[in-house]
Order: sequence, then structure tokens, then C-alpha cells
Amino acid sequence: MSSIAVSRQNLCDRLASIADAADQALLVDGVLTDTAHNNRARLLRNGLMVVAFTSLEDFIRARTGEILDLVSRSHVKFEDFPEQLRIAATFNAMRAVQDRARMAQRSGTDPFPILQNAAQEIASTAGGALQISRYSLGYGGSNVSSQEIAEILGCLQVKDAWRQITEISSRVGFGSIPLKGEFESAARLRNDAAHNPTANTQPWDLKSFCEKALAIALGFDLLGSRAARLLRDGDPDILKGKVELTGNMAIRFLDETPKGYAEKVEGRPKALKIHPTSEEAWRTCVPRVVKLNQPLVERNRSGLPIIWATPDLL
Repeated sequence: MSSIAVSRQNLCDRLASIADAADQALLVDGVLTDTAHNNRARLLRNGLMVVAFTSLEDFIRARTGEILDLVSRSHVKFEDFPEQLRIAATFNAMRAVQDRARMAQRSGTDPFPILQNAAQEIASTAGGALQISRYSLGYGGSNVSSQEIAEILGCLQVKDAWRQITEISSRVGFGSIPLKGEFESAARLRNDAAHNPTANTQPWDLKSFCEKALAIALGFDLLGSRAARLLRDGDPDILKGKVELTGNMAIRFLDETPKGYAEKVEGRPKALKIHPTSEEAWRTCVPRVVKLNQPLVERNRSGLPIIWATPDLL
């Protein structure tokens, strides 16, 4: 599936591995008297909770960088972009890159290339070929917070970001539980697992978060990519104010069935076509969804998404 972005594929692969590991005997508590096994299982589960949450943070930052690259290729003058985005590309980038340079210096890495590259990117906002720095958004702290996710999408002119993320999650099959609260609950679990010696992440916590992380990542990706393309293209509505994107976003599905992969369009229960394999389904559908401007979501036999692509930014 060459149409899948590397950042997205990495996230999905890591979360699938963690969810699978949660069911393995090494991570499941035994009888109360088997103290050594239970302590080992608890430590492993806590470590995987940190890895799972970090994987989502890494995706948010990596995908935001790809999104900013798309916006940078716009014919729109920098001064005509929304103010929040202009502030992020200058003030935010300058603050964040200093913090990253100091972190690099403390770890023994040369900080000067980081500062110099970012300085060139910030200077590009004054004229010439624009390159918005990846440090503009998503690097406000050591961890990515729910507020920062909303701010990233807000800078891209997405209205009420967490509500729209939850709406997309519901439409693709993850359910309608508000995802802002789920993210914040997972952040507390992650912090507890990382810093509390008595923390005891459960297998269900891991599996549940892996599902919620995919839901958050998918919603964030579809909204951010669509907003970035509209900004790049100079859409007048998104340049002048925050917008609702979900209402005009038709989603195409590839649902795994015993007979193959059923290609469906949201709202139409009947399959358009049954593809024999996932690879053939993607090869056939990607040109179609690019032309029709429809996100493509592959779902397993339980009806849950496992991977996706957006035509705005593959």
C-alpha cells in the first residue's frame, strides 16, 4: 500500500503489535502467589502504555509536519494566511526550536544545525519559497496535550476540533464516546505508568487505548489534511474563518468479509465491488478516491478501522 503515509503506517503497525501483545501470557497476571511473574507482567504493561501513548504523540507531530509542508506549497501569500497560523510559523517556531536545541545539546547532539535550519524556515515567511517549520505546531511542551491537538487544528482553521474528531470516529465505526476525555484519561495512565512505581496498567487499558488512539489519529489526519489542502488552494471560506469539514467529507470503506474486501460508500449498505485481496482493493480504489476527494478507510471483520488514506495528503 504505497499510498499510505509512513507516519500513518508506523502508528498503525505499532498499535496493532501492542494490542496483540496485551493478550500474551507474559503480560497477563497469574495466580496471586506467582509474585515474580505478576511483577514482571505489570512492568511490561506499564512500559507498553508509555510506548503506545508516545506512538500517538509521534504521529501527531510527524503528520503535522507533513501537513505544514503541504500548506507551504501554496500560492497564497504568507500575510494572507490566518493570523493563528502566521503566529505559529514565527513566534511558536522560534520558542519551540530553542527548547529542542537545548534538549539536543544536553544529549550531546550538535544544536546549531537545528537552530540554523529553523531560522531559514522562519525567514522564509518574509518572502521567497515558503517553508513553514515543523516546530510551528505540536512542540509546545515535552508531551502533546489535548489542548495542543485542538490548537494545531485550530491554526488550520478547523472549528471545534475535538467535536469533529469524535464525529469522524463515530462515522467510521469506533463509536461516539467524546475523544477529548479519552485522550486525557490515557495521558493520566501514561504519566502514572511512567512515573508511579506502583502503577498497574491492565491488559484492557492497553487494548482500549490502542483503539482510541487510532480513532483520534484518524480524525486528526482527515481534518488536518483536508484543512491543509484548502489553505494551500486558497479556499476563501477557510482563509476568512474556522470551518466545519465533516459535513462535506464522504468516506469510502474497504470492509473485510469472508469473500474478500467489500468496497462501500458511506450511507450505502450495498457493496460497489468485492475485491479479492486488500492489496488489489487499494490499488483499484486509490485513484478513484483521489478523483472523488474521498478518504479511504479499511476495516476488519469487526467493523473497526485498521488503516486509512486521505486524498488531500496521501
